[in-house]
Amino acid sequence: MTSRHISNAGKFIAAAGVAIGMFASSTGIAHAEASAPVGFWTTGTGSEQLLVSQSGCSLANAAGVPTTSGPCSWNPSSRGGILTILSSQTRRPAPVYFNVIWVNQSTITVEGDVFYRR
Repeated sequence: MTSRHISNAGKFIAAAGVAIGMFASSTGIAHAEASAPVGFWTTGTGSEQLLVSQSGCSLANAAGVPTTSGPCSWNPSSRGGILTILSSQTRRPAPVYFNVIWVNQSTITVEGDVFYRR
């Protein structure tokens, strides 16, 4: 083989390696998952309060009376996730799902309502 054939073969192998690498990375891109909104959150007016902790979650009205509370879990996405509370305020314990989106480190939206970390 001449050096020209080796050079072309090397270019082909390099191009194939780049193509395979690009294909692999495009099909297996790892996305960062949003962390759970652990802490105490309220709306700007205080009309709603959300507590998320390791021991459970509670969504309460302005007087602090829970409207939904119980054990909870977090199903993350890239910008937020689904907060599931196994509510004891229903006839039988039932899951209640809340769509949570992180706005910044001190602000989230829950079903479109803006909450601030307190």
